[in-house]
Amino acid sequence: MSQPLYTSQKPFEDKGSSVLVVACAAYAYLPFLREFLEQHLKLPEGSYNLIAVPGGPQFLALSEYLPKFAWVGQKWVTFATEKLRVRRIILVWHQECVWYGDERFVPALLHALGHGERTMKDRQLEDLKHVVASLRSSVPAASVEAYYIDKGGDGHLTVSREA
Repeated sequence: MSQPLYTSQKPFEDKGSSVLVVACAAYAYLPFLREFLEQHLKLPEGSYNLIAVPGGPQFLALSEYLPKFAWVGQKWVTFATEKLRVRRIILVWHQECVWYGDERFVPALLHALGHGERTMKDRQLEDLKHVVASLRSSVPAASVEAYYIDKGGDGHLTVSREA
């Protein structure tokens, strides 16, 4: 048996959590996301479940174009509400998401092919509304909140509640 490389500073304690956060995995935004969740929403560190994937909650909006992505996302959220007893779902999008800008993925590809002159933020907010409505219908036991992170001109990030 190999020797341990690291031992936690505190003993393990599973307090459970009724909150699920779905956000983009972009490393530059994660510290700010934690700050927002813990400082503004008053969710103490370790008191929420986190699904962080490229594009964040956007994978839940792909049912027409990438049904496997949407299927998996819906399964993760359903699992969380059933097995982890999640009763509050927090969805977070952010400005200049690389996933939305990459033409290998359907939303950016459709935009590049001329399907509308909407900005990336317009497309994100449209997806946000679609995902919120879908989750409110498919997971009625949980409340759903959606937020959008913008970069301010002064270098600070700001958050607006969108749903």
